[in-house]
Amino acid sequence: MHENRDILIKRVLELSDIIGPSYREDRVIEYLVKEFRKITSNVEVDNIGNINVIFKSESNPDKFITLFAHSDEIGFIIKKIENNGFIRIERIGGVNRNILHGMTIQFINENGDIVLGVIGVKSHHFMKDSEKGIISSQEELYVDIGAFSKEEVCNKYNLRVGSVAVFYSKARVNNELIIGKAMDDRANCALLLCLAEEIKDIDIDFSVCITISVQEEFNIRGILPAIERIKPYIAIGLDITPSCDTPDLDGFSDVALNKGVGITAMNFHGRGTLAGMIPDEKLLNHIIKVAKDNKISHQYEVALGVLTETAFLEFLGNYGVPCASLSIPTRYTHTNIETMSINDLINAKKLLYLFLKDIKKNCKYGKSI
Repeated sequence: MHENRDILIKRVLELSDIIGPSYREDRVIEYLVKEFRKITSNVEVDNIGNINVIFKSESNPDKFITLFAHSDEIGFIIKKIENNGFIRIERIGGVNRNILHGMTIQFINENGDIVLGVIGVKSHHFMKDSEKGIISSQEELYVDIGAFSKEEVCNKYNLRVGSVAVFYSKARVNNELIIGKAMDDRANCALLLCLAEEIKDIDIDFSVCITISVQEEFNIRGILPAIERIKPYIAIGLDITPSCDTPDLDGFSDVALNKGVGITAMNFHGRGTLAGMIPDEKLLNHIIKVAKDNKISHQYEVALGVLTETAFLEFLGNYGVPCASLSIPTRYTHTNIETMSINDLINAKKLLYLFLKDIKKNCKYGKSI
């Protein structure tokens, strides 16, 4: 197993900086397809942008395990252009509204060029005492791109209603931490890209499909066509989970940076969407055994308020798909400064690699007898 730390970091940084909100993941897809095709020719992209990268087992070609992460990020969409050139926006996905005032965001215009804008904030000097410390409603948010009329926005900057934007942020390394936008879930896309290089020349007792999905941040179900085509026996999702080692979340859970990969015991949305995932017990126990046997740093998470694609995958097909989930503890989720530990990423990759090597043809998961 290779542990090329520098390559993993480089790919995380590059992927973080790419613009790719839900339904507009094209730039991320292009980057990943180009890199995966350096490893194998067995790469396919479906009509909505899901990537399947297939490594067939010589000894057991028809039984698949799918490992997946999502390519999209949260963002914004223009809903109205005012006559004076200011822009009204709506959120794509669960953008943290608490941080938006004064934030720089980047639009993609009709020519594919980047247009920077600032989310406006009322001048502090003219704020009433009752207004200070209040978070504006979504309807009050506006963006200033330096235009003075609606015509200038449309004709000079080539923006229109429906143009999309994401946070403007340059990913960086600080000590042992990686900081940037879209670590959710580009860091795990980078991890799977590195993992693909490590498994390309070894025979595993299951065929492996690495899936990079779309639209997770908006409807969570973009992955379904990719899974339907492969019909995996089991699936393991990779995502992030909130790290609770900051002063504002102290005591909420024991999940923390630099304590290892998170192994999900349960996640559940719990806010209007009755959906979540408790992993298949046999699959979960196998993952834990591999982590313990190989002394891989890991921690367990029960995450209320978190929902991932595994909640829907397990019900696919005629027999269902036993699922599990690994997560990277992350501070400041759904912001422009999502922060995670390089060591946690490396431990997640190591666990997946050794789990794949430990799978045997006769391994049985799920409840079928």
